[in-house]
Amino acid sequence: MRQFLRHIALAWLVLPGDAGAHDWYTGKTDPVLHYDCCGGKDCHPINSNDVRMTKDGYFVRMPRPASLNESQEPEWFIPRERVQTSPDDQYHICERLMTFYRTIVPHLRFETYYRFRWTCFFAPTGTGSIQSD
Repeated sequence: MRQFLRHIALAWLVLPGDAGAHDWYTGKTDPVLHYDCCGGKDCHPINSNDVRMTKDGYFVRMPRPASLNESQEPEWFIPRERVQTSPDDQYHICERLMTFYRTIVPHLRFETYYRFRWTCFFAPTGTGSIQSD
């Protein structure tokens, strides 16, 4: 599994990207938790068909590869107070593959598993669910 993740990381570094088009992610932080949004290639536009707005925020559908050792949440909820304005007419999400550990009983040893977690979410102006400053 570790080798697989290294190959994914290497592919992100080698593939030509549109870094110039998304420089605006740099320096952005979550408005509530104050975490950095982007750690390189963590942020990307998402299809508006995968976003559902509610009065309290957004539900974002994020399909994941079955190759990870832990099933991933099929949908994330982004609360209204954590939504930021997108500079274009697209939705964007920043997410990271994070490592977690759990204890296996009765052996009292740790098992590693990986899950994607979102860090920042950007919505187009005028969508109605962006927190006012």
